[in-house]
Amino acid sequence: MTHTDTDLAELVHQITDTLATAFTAMAIADEEIDRAAREHPADADLLYHALTLLVPTHSLMATGHLLRAHCRELLRRVVNAEDTRPGTAAEVCCVCHDISLATPLSSPAVGLYMRMWTAAGLPSTAIDTGDAAHHETLEAERIDELEADTRRRLAVADRHLSAVSCTGSHHGRTVSCRFAEVHGD
Repeated sequence: MTHTDTDLAELVHQITDTLATAFTAMAIADEEIDRAAREHPADADLLYHALTLLVPTHSLMATGHLLRAHCRELLRRVVNAEDTRPGTAAEVCCVCHDISLATPLSSPAVGLYMRMWTAAGLPSTAIDTGDAAHHETLEAERIDELEADTRRRLAVADRHLSAVSCTGSHHGRTVSCRFAEVHGD
């Protein structure tokens, strides 16, 4: 194999990995939309069009529990007509993880990490949240401030549903969607 062949093979491998990760993330987002639509059938069409909001924002949430938590929180906000731009609990967990690798977390930061882990519904076996009540008792006000500030800093400015347009077809099936454009003859 020549140097060029090796470079090309590596490029193909990287593209394949990137696409596999993207398709896995899309499948997870679709599963979470389906779950939310079963819970909120009156909002199924709105939830279907929320797919564009369910984009991983950190490498740790490319697949798995963090991405599911991220999607669930955003879909809950959509159903409740809440702002979808502020950071999610999963995004805050990712930031807390990154910071903890660089420096020890302060007590309020540990409390924030535990609060967000719990809020995201992540497995309790992955992080010891047993001391969460202790941190909340001692640091609740500071944790509240950190949470508000972190969610604000993690906000994604264009993460909102803009004007939704629909052809009346979802996943290739004709549907009665409130966003479907009616075309007269």
